[in-house]
Amino acid sequence: MFPTNDLCAQALDDFNHLLSEVQQAQILLDTCVFASTPARPEADSGTEYSGGAGRRILVGNPPPRPPFGCVTYGYYLSYFWANAEVTRNALGIKEGSVEEWVRCHNGDLPYTIDLRSSIEYHRNVTANGGYRALVYSGDHDALVPHLGTQAWIRSLGFPVAHHWRAWHLHGQSAGYHTIVASLLLLLTSR
Repeated sequence: MFPTNDLCAQALDDFNHLLSEVQQAQILLDTCVFASTPARPEADSGTEYSGGAGRRILVGNPPPRPPFGCVTYGYYLSYFWANAEVTRNALGIKEGSVEEWVRCHNGDLPYTIDLRSSIEYHRNVTANGGYRALVYSGDHDALVPHLGTQAWIRSLGFPVAHHWRAWHLHGQSAGYHTIVASLLLLLTSR
């Protein structure tokens, strides 16, 4: 967004500052380091870590280590798991085919985007393929909020079979659901 109104621009800056202080994928969790591997400096010679059973394994550029209790700690561990020789052997990865496995590539993957929208595919799979789908959307997700999910479902053009109703857990409202064309169940949680 590039607001031309100064008051709007200031309000947007304030909002973005406040949003930067929360874990956007799950706003109720503690803010943690995002455990993805940053771009590696060419001069970096790598880091050694223990591979177990007395082995040392050379890794190129491990991600920053988040605190143990953070939701991203598993991502951190996945870097070492994916780069361990025993894992590569078990998965049948040809030696030398991939120098270093990283979780996110930050836009540097060599592919061409040739599909502008996948909506037609979603429509065909559900309507013509006979598949039913559960679409989950939590209201604590600031990256893909439930309004975006609802807009995507509306774009499929299916009729609403059952309008919004509460669903319950232990006698309490746990969220809401709607059924679209008897094929999609959109479930929100709170």
